[in-house]
Amino acid sequence: MRYGMLLLLICVLNSEARVWTEKENGRQINADVVKVYSRREVVLKKENRQTITVPFDIFIPADVEHLEYLLKHRNRGRLHPVHWQEMNACFGIDLWQDEWLWDDTTSNTAHRLHIQFESKTDFMENYRGYMNGETHILSEPAYATALYGKENHVDSFNIIFLNQGDAPYRYRDEAEEAIEAAAERLEMTLRQRLGKPRRDSIGRGDLREKVWRWDWNKHALLLSHMEGKFVTLRIMPYERAERGGRNDKLGYSALRTRVASCVKTLPNGDVIIKNIPMIDQGAKGYCSPATWERYLRYFEIPADMYLIAVVANTSAGGGTYPHEIKKAMQPLLSTYGRDLIELESQIEMDEIAKQIDRGLPLMWSFTSTPGFQAIANHHNAIRSGKEPEEPDLDIEALEFRRGGGHICMIIGYNRQTDESCITDSWGPNYNQRWVPMKHLRNANTFSLSVLRW
Repeated sequence: MRYGMLLLLICVLNSEARVWTEKENGRQINADVVKVYSRREVVLKKENRQTITVPFDIFIPADVEHLEYLLKHRNRGRLHPVHWQEMNACFGIDLWQDEWLWDDTTSNTAHRLHIQFESKTDFMENYRGYMNGETHILSEPAYATALYGKENHVDSFNIIFLNQGDAPYRYRDEAEEAIEAAAERLEMTLRQRLGKPRRDSIGRGDLREKVWRWDWNKHALLLSHMEGKFVTLRIMPYERAERGGRNDKLGYSALRTRVASCVKTLPNGDVIIKNIPMIDQGAKGYCSPATWERYLRYFEIPADMYLIAVVANTSAGGGTYPHEIKKAMQPLLSTYGRDLIELESQIEMDEIAKQIDRGLPLMWSFTSTPGFQAIANHHNAIRSGKEPEEPDLDIEALEFRRGGGHICMIIGYNRQTDESCITDSWGPNYNQRWVPMKHLRNANTFSLSVLRW
């Protein structure tokens, strides 16, 4: 029987032998799949090289389920000869459950990988694991993993093998040598499994990374190491890698609508920006790189705190010069049609409210003292109806303790109570803390800035 060409949606597959069982009589056929059609018929090539075309429904349910899977994935082209189970075995983790990671839900994938939840917004969710070298991936000790998803499905997966902030080495030269050696071993492991890589690059300006690249079933595997400071493997959709790692850019009007929709006003007078992802800096002291990653991802710009730390010369124990990180970020911001605007450094409620009402968080660089942090924790606990850790806090004495440079975001305000809400990159317990404005005004502010377009 002939069918019109409009009905023919064909999937050409790599040869995959399978024993097929007919449901009527139990007869078995050893054959490869040649094509599947949208009319639910399959072309099989038997061992004697004879081809037959039969409907899905003549087979038992398990065979039909397999054919339905092939039909669903008909537009993905020829499968790579390395099976997904071989990839899992090579990696030493259950990253894939079939040939296509990008239709897996992010939460199920994180559960499969035993990665801890980090945050979820209306537009993305992310999970992060700090293994500190105790877990081996691709036969190498891995120190951290980061899984990112859009609203529902996986968008990318990063594996940090060695990084200057995590590497267990006392001396810089020793750490650099270990990072270079790890990069060479990883390149060899992937080369033996997937063949010779090609050289490619992602990112712009100081954030540009030269990578070894392998393509596998519309996944781009990008192995990068930079200046002896880190080695990481980024796995992202093929199409995004072809754009140099960039997301599809939201138009100005769409972005303006989105950020405005994130502003919520509560009955008690709180006005706060929702949907800012949490990025936990861990023990590295990467407050600036982690805060920048959070800030950029809120505006739909992919970022990585490890790479930001490298280009901004962040030391292993923390410490980043604001002018260096802003300079490094400028080419990336320009790519997405964004710009960082410096505001008056004086902390005032009117300026904070003006930006928050637009859906624009403020990046606040200041001198963070133990006193300021204790006051923020103390006040926030009382505001939330919880028992403070230090009920008899001597606020006046604490404000005079010495501190160091820090950056966080201001994401909310309440005119009635004269408070602002700050968020820090220290995990979910620091996602929202309300602080009286007088303590923000008393702090030594270095800079106050917002992203515009």
